[in-house]
Amino acid sequence: MADPMKGTPLEGFELPEEVFGLGAAELAYLMARHESPSGERSRQLLMLDPRAADDAALLAGASSLASRGWLAVTGEGNHESRSNAALVEYAVGAATRWTRIGLVGENVSQADFAILLESDTVIALMQPRQLASWFIRLGQQDGGTGALVTDLVRERFAANPQAGVFLEVQTLDSTSNLAIRRSGEGFEALADVAGPGTGTGGVVDANGLQGAVEELYTEAVSA
Repeated sequence: MADPMKGTPLEGFELPEEVFGLGAAELAYLMARHESPSGERSRQLLMLDPRAADDAALLAGASSLASRGWLAVTGEGNHESRSNAALVEYAVGAATRWTRIGLVGENVSQADFAILLESDTVIALMQPRQLASWFIRLGQQDGGTGALVTDLVRERFAANPQAGVFLEVQTLDSTSNLAIRRSGEGFEALADVAGPGTGTGGVVDANGLQGAVEELYTEAVSA
């Protein structure tokens, strides 16, 4: 996986199987290494406070990554991210599509969300946790985003049949959405929701659910 941006080449870095965490300062440092529309969109969706980009915060992020063995300084004085940090750096800086996955329980207090970022080679599923930290699971881009997101939706309903899921898919040029909840033995799936009583679609079975989700990912995106 060659990194076309300035930063650390990805050759030799294997995708981790486990979930791991990064803090706000660590993410801010990794994203500060790239100035691009994709990086800015990632920063906004990951809710990184602009104050996290000041010199002290970036130094704290770099120091934390170095202490974990995920950042090194070469003999020429260049900073190179390594391991999980290099893969996250690429995913957030070179993303071409972002999916906000809103998870709603039986009441508003049970709301949670995750963000799926897709680059040409690496995808990252990121979920916020305490103290502005993020839990992250990395994967290889294989073009099967619709199936992956459908599996996440099904897992949510298996854990809580009364839950609701709201998907918002963004590229740099467009936004689309899909609201999903259980309806009898099937699912109510409404696209283009702009408020109560809006949206198009209806009740679908399990196969129809995957088809509705995959409709969100038909637009071709360039790396």
